[in-house]
Amino acid sequence: WYQRRVRATKLIYSLEWGGEREWSHSFPHGVDKFILPFSDGTPLEQAPVLSVTPLTSDPLVKSVFEIEVACSGAKYGPGDSFGVLCENSDREITALLSRLSLSPHTPYRLQVGEGVKARLLPKHILMECTPWYTFKYTLDIHSLPKKAFLKYLGECCGETRDRDLLKHFASKEGSSDLNEMIYSPGLTLLELLDLFPSCSPGLAGLLQFLPRLTPRYYSVSRITEQGIKFVFNIITNKRNSTSLSSALPGVCSTYLSSLSTTSHLHIYRRKNTSFLPPSTPGSNMILIGAGTGVSPFLGFLDNVHSSSHVTEGVGHVTLITGNRYRALDSVYEKEFQEHVTKERLNTWYRAFSRDEDSQWRYVQDVVRDKGEELVNGIVDKGAAVYVCGDAKGLGAGVWEAFVEMVGKWTGRSREESEVFMKEMRTSKRYCEDIWS
Repeated sequence: WYQRRVRATKLIYSLEWGGEREWSHSFPHGVDKFILPFSDGTPLEQAPVLSVTPLTSDPLVKSVFEIEVACSGAKYGPGDSFGVLCENSDREITALLSRLSLSPHTPYRLQVGEGVKARLLPKHILMECTPWYTFKYTLDIHSLPKKAFLKYLGECCGETRDRDLLKHFASKEGSSDLNEMIYSPGLTLLELLDLFPSCSPGLAGLLQFLPRLTPRYYSVSRITEQGIKFVFNIITNKRNSTSLSSALPGVCSTYLSSLSTTSHLHIYRRKNTSFLPPSTPGSNMILIGAGTGVSPFLGFLDNVHSSSHVTEGVGHVTLITGNRYRALDSVYEKEFQEHVTKERLNTWYRAFSRDEDSQWRYVQDVVRDKGEELVNGIVDKGAAVYVCGDAKGLGAGVWEAFVEMVGKWTGRSREESEVFMKEMRTSKRYCEDIWS
């Protein structure tokens, strides 16, 4: 953030160590100063964890868990999502502090250089803190280093070889090597420092160049009497390097998987203006999701049951889900089947990417195969479409399939079909909850 305004080598912070002040190491000290991205304005809540339930167990599929937390503040509805303030792992922090020769719990006071305007300082940087708390809660130690940071690290090296190589990575000529050696394998801060043994950056420099550990977002799957439920899977980022571990655990999913019923989650409700079920009872819906992306639709179907009136009729609901294996990772299969039995869910199409006998591999295959039926639903019957999952695969794939099918079954040109779908999106009849 500040690197655009000052030279990379000019530090804007200095530290004063020690002090007599008793410093609390428990989160969320100073969190009232944090900016909560996309918040709807409700305050941050410390939500007790009521249950942690594994939904899958086979090593062939991702580990999926359901967590229920008690909420006493924000009122959640179907389609809502929330932010989680996550934590870096104790193991990694211990190793990092040892590598930097920092005393974990020695307090420091941050001094700001002359000429630096206070309003430009990031809100997550606490002026009084300890190294442990700083790395545990506020700094993203897994972020890819910017070139200005690499240049600074080069100046912190005692050996010429380390200094020259880091400065090479920071140069225009070194971009290709930077991508191959740093960005492609996704090196963490600790791994980067291990590659350059003579590099000894100070905490003041790390505070300047490391970004904030940002909140992670999750969709509400069900609203309970005591709070909300949500699901998540254990994220592992695959790497191309043979000299590193083959997978890097996700920061927040690792944190969430360590929780128990004695834990608390710090959460806040995210502003929701687009991923809401139709307000008119009896509206038709087409719900499309894969993996944990099916979870918000459980709340949608619960809402169909609670809000529809017999006199107004219950709209037609089509659900399209995608998983790897029918027998191993069909998240919420029992619950969705119950909605089918009770006629809250009219049509359920299921795609399985790894089952050889599956009729469809991906949800976009269903959209193409059932194109006439789905296009009739949105064109003639006013159905709203909801898509939840990853943006690159599912989000883009489903959008393209609908553009093709609208053209095929209505006689529109490619350009006209795209205009039609964009109008659907603008009028909030094509709604997406997608992530990268």
